[in-house]
Amino acid sequence: MFGIFSDAIDALLAFQDAVEEARTSDFFGLSTTSRGTGPSINLFQDGDSVVLMAELPGMKKEDIELKIKSDLFTISGERKSQYPEKASFHRIERKNYHFNRSVKLPMQVDADKSQAEYKNGVLKVIMPRAESDKPKMISIN
Repeated sequence: MFGIFSDAIDALLAFQDAVEEARTSDFFGLSTTSRGTGPSINLFQDGDSVVLMAELPGMKKEDIELKIKSDLFTISGERKSQYPEKASFHRIERKNYHFNRSVKLPMQVDADKSQAEYKNGVLKVIMPRAESDKPKMISIN
């Protein structure tokens, strides 16, 4: 009888550990790696620019929206699956996909000079560092 309780207690302790790990991670925060689960992104610095690459297979570029405000980049969009009107489904794994993901950038960027291209299901956004964010030299008198 105590074996049932010890299994339940072990399960509860494992669940508590998982919740604590998620709480202390930045998965739900605004770091450069999180807030939302999709789409998958890479964010890196290349010289004086921040580059974001996102996987968006099966999407049209017209269905993707990009916003930059201060040091927050937001990507949102929707992929709609279309089927014939009288289709008989045997399996549905590719579903409609709506996303809205924000990523905190490691620096202030110039939104007006940013460029985006979408090719073969991969979005690449190049965001140059804002002049106001660049270090300034101070002369000593």
